[in-house]
Formats: sequence, C-alpha cells, structure tokens
Amino acid sequence: MSISYAEIPADNLEPIFATEFDGSNASKGGPMPWKNLIIGQPLASKMATNGTLTKVTSDEQADADYGYGSQLALMIHAFRKNSKTAELWVLPIADDNSSAAATGTLTFAVADSTNGLPANGTIHLMIGGQSCAVNVAAGDKSNDVAAKVAAAIGAVGTVSAPNTKNYPVTASASSAVVTLTFKNKGSCGNGLDVRWNYYQGKKLPEGLTITKTALANGGSDPSYEDATIKATCAGSWFKTVISGSDETSNVTYIKEMLDELWPATVQKDGVLFFSLNGSTTESAFITRGESLDSRAIVPAALPKSPTPGFVMAAAFVGCIAPKALNDPANPLSNYAVAGVVAPAREDREGFDGNNALLKSGCATMKCSDDGTVYLDRVVTTYKHNAAGAVDTAYRQLETVFTLSYLRWDWNNLMATKYPHAKLADDGNNFGAGQVVMTPSLGKAELLGRYKVWEEKGLVQNYKDFAENLVVQLDPDDPYAMQFLMPAHLIKQFFISKTKIQFD
Repeated sequence: MSISYAEIPADNLEPIFATEFDGSNASKGGPMPWKNLIIGQPLASKMATNGTLTKVTSDEQADADYGYGSQLALMIHAFRKNSKTAELWVLPIADDNSSAAATGTLTFAVADSTNGLPANGTIHLMIGGQSCAVNVAAGDKSNDVAAKVAAAIGAVGTVSAPNTKNYPVTASASSAVVTLTFKNKGSCGNGLDVRWNYYQGKKLPEGLTITKTALANGGSDPSYEDATIKATCAGSWFKTVISGSDETSNVTYIKEMLDELWPATVQKDGVLFFSLNGSTTESAFITRGESLDSRAIVPAALPKSPTPGFVMAAAFVGCIAPKALNDPANPLSNYAVAGVVAPAREDREGFDGNNALLKSGCATMKCSDDGTVYLDRVVTTYKHNAAGAVDTAYRQLETVFTLSYLRWDWNNLMATKYPHAKLADDGNNFGAGQVVMTPSLGKAELLGRYKVWEEKGLVQNYKDFAENLVVQLDPDDPYAMQFLMPAHLIKQFFISKTKIQFD
C-alpha cells in the first residue's frame, strides 16, 4: 500500500521520525461567513471625504466616529438594537458638497399673545421616529415656545454623557419659527417625518397651535459610483449590504456590484437592502418594487412609519441577519424589529395592502396593537427570468440564503477534504492511502452531505435526490468531475388554508 504524504519527502535519507497532520476527516465546516455592510453618510465635521471599510462594535464608536444624529450613526444604532453580535462593517460616504440639506419649519402660535400660555404643559414632538418632549410654562409666548423647542431638539449627547435622542436635524429659532435642517446633505432628509401627539391621549398645551412645513429641497445623494465603492469592497464578502440612499442610480450601482459577485467563478453572493426616504406611501413602495427585478434586492416596506427609511432598512437587516446565519431556511416572519415605529393606527396596512406590496417585490412588516413592529414576509424583487417569463424561483429571500449556504457548504467540504486529490474513473484498485476522487466517491460524499442538510432542515426528499443525482467525469476535461445536484429545498410555512364545513 502506498500512502500519499504532503510534507514528508519521499527521497529523504536523513534519519527522522516524522509525523504530519491531516485534519480533513475532522473538519466540520462551521458557520457560514456572514458579514453585514452599512453604506451611509457621516457628519461633514467628522469626515469631509469618503472613509474606508471599518468594523463597528459599539454605538459609542458609531457616534464618536461618524457624528451624533448622522445618517450612518443612526443606521448603526438601528442595526445593533436588533443584533449586538452580528459582524457589522460600515463604509462612510461623505456628503456631496454641491448638494443641499433638506429644511422645514415648525411655526408656533399662542392664542393669547399678550398673556401667553394659560398653564404649564408639554409638547410631545416626534422627530424621525424619536420622541422629543418639550416642557413649556404658563406665560410663555410664541417665541419662548420656539426657543425651548429648538433647545430640546439641539440637546445632543456627548461621548461622556450619551443621549439616546440624537435627532437627524439641527434646529434654530427665529421669533415663533423653528427651522429644522437635516444634518446630512442629499435627498435622505426630504420628507423626514415630524409630528406631534403620536401616542394616544397626548395633546398640545391649551392655547398652542403648530403649523408644519415638511422638510424638502434636499439635493442629490452622494454618488456611490464616484465613491468607487466597488473597488473599496473588492475582495470582501458581505452577505447583506444596507444602503442609506434610495436613489435609483446608487441602488443600481450596488446591484451591479453584487451581480458581479454572484456567479460560480466568484461565489461571494450578497443581497442589497434599502427602504424609501421621503414619500413612504403604499403606492410609492409599490411603484419602486415594480421597477426592480432582482434576487439581490430587497426593499423593506412599512408605509407611513415615522421612522426614516435608512433607519428602517438597517433595523430590518439587524433583525434577520442572525436568524439567517443560524438557519438560512428559517422563515423570516413574526420576529420583532426593534427601533422601527409603527404607523399611526389609521395608517397601518391591512391584508390587501401588504399583499399588494409583496406582489410588487417589497418585503413587508406588520404591527401589533401595542405598536410593536414584526417581520411579515421577506421577498426579493425577483419576478421574471432572463427570457422575461414570470418566475418565482428566487422570490423568497429564504430560498436565496439557503442556496447560498448549500453552495458554500458543499464547496467548503470538497476544498477541505480533497485539496490535493487525484482524479480517476471507477473500477481501479488504488491503495488505501491514496486520495483519489472517483465518481462513486463523489456520489457518496454528496449523498452524505445531503443527509446532513436534511437533518438541518434545509432540504427534503432524499430518495428522489439519490435517484436523480448524477456524478461523472467531465467528457471534455480529464481534470474535472461533474455533479448534477437535484436539490429539493425546504419551504416556509407562511399560509394555512382551512375550510370548515358544518351542519
């Protein structure tokens, strides 16, 4: 019997007692590599130029490095509210200096302009989904109220004394008017939700009224192409990419980057997540979902939520990433999404609305009576195949994640157990110490691995798989073996259909 050695030379004459290690039989594969990436805008005071890929491990790091209330810091906070352990990387993209920041106003009017407010009270504001309580006193005039509101919104925390309410706007008061300016330039500030008395039972102090001019006139977001994100991310594998920008050009650019990483020659597949900034109506989400068609794009939709879209997308991925890492086929439904505020009761979607969103390619969330937001169903925007025919093959995100895992796990097994194997046909009498891949050995390995996947609840119908599996030497390449893997993926139990017949 001839045994193959990797380290012990066959022509050595020097007396030695040599032993080498071969861990191919001990390898268990381990968890799939899973890194999450957030692309967002820091404050200009923190980073006037584009940054580099950085691993983030705390909220304090996010605030210190990227600025309180910045788009990027708020996205990091939202992600980490849902997962403190998931590996998180960020790529800061500086504001476009030629762009403008969105602005809006709050105008306060006290009915009795001479004597001011008749009693003490509290204004219950909500800025981008964050509560902002402003105490006012009897006798306060309109300009007093405006000054107190501006001060409350501007009460930003510090590293030594963090404030969880770090609003995405600055505020300045002039007479009875508070001007709100989004901290980052670009379209991400347009339509930022600003409201009051969101929670049931709240009301304005007696004698006070507020008039709002919505945030608008923000310019374009920084160009991801100009920021050369593809080059920056080259060589890295991110399973999820969260975009702070919803601009079509930036979403398309990241999609193209991910499409280049999906093929079998690269195999660093990932999925892009984003949500809408600005108009967040049901029709706006449906229009955007219908305009996209990709297994690698997931728009997270919760129409009319007070939470900004970029925050919602980060929280959404923070919720699903650890679940999918533990089990890629795990139904992504009915998990609470922390950091996302439910729409007002009268604005919440019903069955028909969510069904329309899902059909358009938007992943949906739902709300309980107490306002907790949950995952509803996570679909991709994939709707047609390359020929333009209707196709549901990659509609479900769990399918995409499961296929990604199966490909990685199978390749990892082969690369670990047979990195230096020879190749031959069946029917030869090789020594027990020889590592030779043959069709029968390849088939046995794949059947064994399918059993492991079946035990993990990733695949089903082993009998049919075994009957239709094909493993053969490549007739056109003597150095290659071909595997045809007719996998039957497990499905997710989303719908129960019951008919009650009674008499």
